[in-house]
Order: sequence, then structure tokens, then C-alpha cells
Amino acid sequence: MSTHSDHLAIFITATDTGVGKTTITAALVLGLKKKGYQVGVMKPIETGFDLQQKETSDTGRLQSLLSPPPDFASICLYAFPEPIAPLACARATGINIDLARIAGTFHLIRQQHSVCLVEGAGGLFTPLSPTHTIRDLIMTLNLPALVVGRTSLGSVNHLLLTLEALRGAGIKTCGIVLNDPMPTTQTESFIQQRTSTIRLIQEWSTVPVFGPLEFQKTVQRDWRTGVENLADHPEIRRLAKHIIETEP
Repeated sequence: MSTHSDHLAIFITATDTGVGKTTITAALVLGLKKKGYQVGVMKPIETGFDLQQKETSDTGRLQSLLSPPPDFASICLYAFPEPIAPLACARATGINIDLARIAGTFHLIRQQHSVCLVEGAGGLFTPLSPTHTIRDLIMTLNLPALVVGRTSLGSVNHLLLTLEALRGAGIKTCGIVLNDPMPTTQTESFIQQRTSTIRLIQEWSTVPVFGPLEFQKTVQRDWRTGVENLADHPEIRRLAKHIIETEP
């Protein structure tokens, strides 16, 4: 086990939005808790946040997995109602997203937990301020990244570009998780495309690849039950073991 695992932390990013970062983060939270780790979570920035449906927001869902559940505001520092990019949200509300403020809160959470998972917003070049992106936030927090990607057509390019952007910034990538966030059609051509995409990602990736995680109907129907089931998926279990045993 890593000598740094007392206060291990990783940043969960993705090729783009809607890939299933929150679902993967949640499954990892439950998987790591089952291994006996005290898990902390941050979703520093959330857009499209509905105050009337706080419990079903990404932050609210992650909050509900922790016991006792921490204050919402300690997990999410910037919750914007508009379903647009964080910088556009910040400009619309006259708020500046402060990376140093996020870092300060993160360090407090990290000190209180054996493992801390930080979930990003969108992909690496999602703008947070006129001069900073999600990639800059990862660099500020000085964390290794876990990348969530799809198995659909175009994913090879998206994932390799993301890995290149992380490498260019000197950010260590601890792995890729391939996820199917939406139902898929099981036609012969689709299966051929998906299979070839997965194989090419495994062949070209310079980091371990986990998954693919097939679309889980339960996640849409009953989110908590769905992520509990996903936490028991062999690939999530393998990923949790990899995170714990890999040097940050």
C-alpha cells in the first residue's frame, strides 16, 4: 500500500460533460468505504443547480453517501443555477471562481479523511475564470487525475487529447474509466464500433484502462441502488484497489 494513503486524493475529470463523472465518483466512494477507508468528497463547482431539487443535484447525491453527511457548502463552493459553463455562470452572477479558496477547503477535507475524491466540471479546458481552466485547478490542488470517457465513436481522439493535455501540464494520470452513460443499441455495427474503440483506447493509452461499464438502468431509475450495484462491479473494485495502491 502507498505510504501516502493516509491522505490520498485524486481529481476525477472527463473528456467532456455528461460522461458519468458523478456516478463513477459515487461508486468509488462506496467501493472505498467498503474497504474501510474514511472518504471525503468535493464537487467544488456545479452548474445547472436547482435549489428546489438539492438532493438530486450532483453535490447532493455525493453528500448523501457520506456519514454523517457534511454541509453542502463544504463540498460545493460554487453552485450556479444556469446549465452553462462555469465562467459564463460566474459572469452572469457577478461571482469570481477563486482557485485558492477551493484549494483551502480541499486541504481541510483532505486532512480529515484517508481518501479524498474531487470531481471536476466538464472537461479539462472548461473555463473557470478569464485565465484559468479545470486543468489549472488540478495543477493548483497538485493532484493526479482519473479520466472518465465514453466508448462511442470519437472517444479515442477525445481520450488521447485529454491524456496529452494532462501530460503537457505535468499532471500524473492514474487511469481511464470507460463508461456508457446512456442506453445503447445492440446492432452489429454498434457492437463492432464499441469493441474497436475500446481496443484502440487500451492499445494507445499510456495509463491503465478500467471498464467498460455498461449502461445501468437502475442508476436512472433509483440512483442510490444503482451506484451501490456499480460499487460491486469488478472494474470499480479493481479501480479502487489501483487507486489505493498507486503512489500519488
